[in-house]
Amino acid sequence: MAWKLLKDLIQFIPVGIPKDWKEIREIDPSKPVIVLVSGFGALPSSLRIIRRRLIRDGFNVVLQSLSDENVTESLQGLRALAANLSQVINDIRKIDGVRDQKIFVVAHSAGGLVARYYIQKLDGVQKCNGLVTMATPHKGLWLASLGFMTHLIVRAKCLYDLLPISSFIKTLNGTEFPKAFEMISIYSNQDLICPSKLSQLPFNLYSSDSVNQIELSGISHMEFLYKKKAYLFLKKWLKEQLSLSSELEAYSKTTVTNR
Repeated sequence: MAWKLLKDLIQFIPVGIPKDWKEIREIDPSKPVIVLVSGFGALPSSLRIIRRRLIRDGFNVVLQSLSDENVTESLQGLRALAANLSQVINDIRKIDGVRDQKIFVVAHSAGGLVARYYIQKLDGVQKCNGLVTMATPHKGLWLASLGFMTHLIVRAKCLYDLLPISSFIKTLNGTEFPKAFEMISIYSNQDLICPSKLSQLPFNLYSSDSVNQIELSGISHMEFLYKKKAYLFLKKWLKEQLSLSSELEAYSKTTVTNR
C-alpha cells in the first residue's frame, strides 16, 4: 500500500509535455474527440498510456494539462483553468468538419473539478457531449493543504480551491447539474490520495438520471490512468455514448423522412 502511494506521488514531480504529441490543428474530423484533462500538478506524461489506448481505439486525443505548463492561469485558481479548458474546446469546434463531431471530456483527479466547472458554470453543455471523471475529489480534498509545503505553493489559489471549505467547491456542489447531460464518475475504495468518501458525488448531482458513478476496487489514484480494468470501463462507456448518439441520429432522420 505504501509503495502504491509513493508511485502515485512521484507523478507530481514537474516535467514537460512530450513534443511528439498532436496539436489541436492536427485533429482528424472523421473521429470523435477526447479532451484529456490531467490532475492538478501531475506529470503530463502520466497520461501517456491512456492517451495511446484512446488513439488506438479510434479517438482524437487533445491534452489539457493542469501541470506547471499553465502557471499563469493556475495562479488565478481553478476557475481560470476551467476558462482555459473552455477556450481549448471552442478552438476544437472551429476546425473544419469538427463542428458536429462528438467531443468528450475525460478528466483525472482535480481535472474533474475543472471539467465540472466548465460544464456547470461556463456553458460547456453546449459544446461537448459527455464527461468522465476518474478519482476526482468531488467534495474537495483536505490533502491539498500539504501542497502549501511543496513547489506547488506558487499556485496557492488552486490549492485553496481544492479544499472542502473553499468557495469553489461550495459553488460547484451548490449548482444544479445540467439535465440530460451524460456524466459518469469513477472512483476507487483503495485511492489513498482521493479517498472514496470525498470522491463520491454529492447527492444533488447524483440524483440526475444522466449522471452515474461507480466504485472500482483495487485501483490506486494514478492507476486509473494505466490499469486495463479502469480503461476497459472507460472505453465501454464512451462506445455506449457514441452508439446512443448514432441511434438518435438515425431515428431523427427516419422521423423526418416519414413526415
